[in-house]
Amino acid sequence: MESNIIYKSFSKDKTIEELHYNISLWTSEYAFINIELDFIKRLIKAYPFSATIPNLYERLQLFILELDNFEQAKNNILIRINDFDKKLMESEETKPLNIGHLYLIDYEKLAEEVFMYMKHYKDLKIRIFEYINGLIN
Repeated sequence: MESNIIYKSFSKDKTIEELHYNISLWTSEYAFINIELDFIKRLIKAYPFSATIPNLYERLQLFILELDNFEQAKNNILIRINDFDKKLMESEETKPLNIGHLYLIDYEKLAEEVFMYMKHYKDLKIRIFEYINGLIN
């Protein structure tokens, strides 16, 4: 079930306060993903499924590998989010940022990266849940 949603920005003018708020939302979402990734990996590693299913172990190992890759990508994005947030905190900008402002350009790149990560992560979860659901039924 691959979704075809793409990132799109609507408001071209933002304030530093709005950027900080969005960054805090991203950080919160990634904190939840930490918990979720740990749970899904533990569930898969617990191996509560019938061993008679062909290629079960290999398939589960591939999911674990994908989850590990998503965890690493999440950590890399979080580093960039934190670096950007620090840069914003050091800024003395008080007026709204318009479309050509360097902070806004960097923010839009980061926002698209966060969006794409979330999209791909949700697609992976759907694949894992559908596979596990098929094992349970």
